[in-house]
Amino acid sequence: MANLENTSEATLASSVWAAESTEPAPRAMRRLDPRVSLYILLILNVTAFAPTNLWPEVCAACLCAIVMIWCGRLAAALRWLVAYAVIFCGALLIVQFPNEATASFAAMILTFRRVFCVGMFASNMIATTRVGEMASALQLIHLPRGMVTAVSVALRFFPTMGKEFVSVAEAMRVRGYSLTPASVLRHPALFAENLMVPVMSRLAIVADELSNAAIVRGIDSDAKRTSYYELKVSGADVVFLILFTAVSAYVVLFKFGVVA
Repeated sequence: MANLENTSEATLASSVWAAESTEPAPRAMRRLDPRVSLYILLILNVTAFAPTNLWPEVCAACLCAIVMIWCGRLAAALRWLVAYAVIFCGALLIVQFPNEATASFAAMILTFRRVFCVGMFASNMIATTRVGEMASALQLIHLPRGMVTAVSVALRFFPTMGKEFVSVAEAMRVRGYSLTPASVLRHPALFAENLMVPVMSRLAIVADELSNAAIVRGIDSDAKRTSYYELKVSGADVVFLILFTAVSAYVVLFKFGVVA
């Protein structure tokens, strides 16, 4: 009887993973090769805090927006650009009033502005890259199996986490609880109880389901894995690769004083 129950749970978990993997989520018509995306994300992280002027940072943000538009995510690109413009202008405004009160805010905004491009590009990569494509790319560059598993589960977990937040927020509105900044500030304990507790409980269940489904699909098998997806580097991949590399190369040359 216990074996039957375990088999049923494993089958259910596998069905959950398969349903989520084949769900017609809002996927872009075009996408960068996952290996190119990983390389660009790596160099954006490496050069995020390198000393430089504003132009490479602005160019990187514009390039990320162009990648989003090329992938068919115009609305997302506009939202990110507006957010970047607000942060950029806020940083310039605070710098005009240097004092002890604004010093901490200036440092926080500057840090957030520097890592903005990393989050911008990562969000597009997650939204346009299928889990199977990413797993295939990680295997092709010979990353350890444990790292491949962790990244694959994370790519499925974080979008699911966003959906859970939306579902709980909609349930709160149906029950008459408004989710506004003012209501959160007035009743923080009520906000934590009605939003965070259900979301955390649900995410614990989702994490177990995803891990069970991964095990059922042989993620921990020692056999050589094959992939359904055939990855090919396109001309657009090469163009974006060169452009992002040029921005990062300028940052490195600026750091060593080669260029002004």
